[in-house]
Amino acid sequence: MLPIQIPLPLDTRPAAAASPTVGLFFGGRSAEHEVSLRSAATLHAALRAAGFPVVPVGVGRDGTWRHLPVADAAFPDAVDETARAVGFAPGAAGQLSSRDDPHGTRLPRIDVAFPALHGPFGEDGRLQGAFESSGVPYVGADVLAGAITMDKDVAKRLLMQAGLPVVPFRVFRRALPRPTHASLAERLGPRLFVKPSSLGSSIGAGPAHDEVSLANALEDAFAHGAKVLVERHVQGRELECGVLETEDGPVASAIGEIVPGAGHAFYDYTAKYLEDDGARLDVPARLGAETARRVRALAVDAFRALEGRDLARVDLFLDERGNLFVNEVNTLPGFTASSLFPRLFEATGIALPDQVRRLVERALARA
Repeated sequence: MLPIQIPLPLDTRPAAAASPTVGLFFGGRSAEHEVSLRSAATLHAALRAAGFPVVPVGVGRDGTWRHLPVADAAFPDAVDETARAVGFAPGAAGQLSSRDDPHGTRLPRIDVAFPALHGPFGEDGRLQGAFESSGVPYVGADVLAGAITMDKDVAKRLLMQAGLPVVPFRVFRRALPRPTHASLAERLGPRLFVKPSSLGSSIGAGPAHDEVSLANALEDAFAHGAKVLVERHVQGRELECGVLETEDGPVASAIGEIVPGAGHAFYDYTAKYLEDDGARLDVPARLGAETARRVRALAVDAFRALEGRDLARVDLFLDERGNLFVNEVNTLPGFTASSLFPRLFEATGIALPDQVRRLVERALARA
């Protein structure tokens, strides 16, 4: 596959701002806290390789921001709950100040924020709203796009309204009676897949094929939110395609395929992050030219339909009959060592330091 040429935006910033300081935000209150730490470690190294000074800001499980100075050879594997609690100083965009002593020692000032928080309170628009309110440029989806894509129910309805194919699904809420497998099988088929509406990393998700497995899957999913999706289980292939926005519009990456390892019915959390052989990630995926063209076009269409900005990873299904479905659009894809988004664009011809450089420069250009 020939590299896809993605032009760099023109850098119109003055020379004095050639190396802006990046605030790297990670951790957070969601069940994807640990995944965020892994993404942040990779991003920290990539941002430094791209020439940016980095100010790490760890977000504790209680939501407190903490300034975490990082030595050259180490990145924290946890948010130090004893580190200095910080926030943005009023009236000084990007200036961090101590929450306990706001008029004391001056802390670093950041020029642009790079969020690496996955799931609620980081990927759903709430953190982005804090950046907006403080006048801080930031990488990635804005408040609207974050909120839309975090809720799989809302996202799927908007994709359907745009005429894009999604897997048939039903939505259920915690306070209402639970569905039976028999009632769902009439509409969706006997093989089902259950997932929380507003979470990622396959946490709380799983297949169901009878009354017992459906009840267990619903219990797991409702443990992570009040709204749950039940979808038809697609027999076929799981594909991934990255989208990176340029001055000329969004561009799709090479395509990857996820092949779960032995003992995994699907690409679950363990296969993603805890086992070296939990899944095989084929990049590029073995697809015919026309199918690859359709996948890449559908990824860009989905990105646009959900108001995407800067970057996204689009998850798709290709069923046994050759039908494509958009599964999810992830506006803050993982950047762990096993994550697909950076690998997809590396296969496209863009190294990770170049990926993050372009994202930071786009955020600054908007400001």
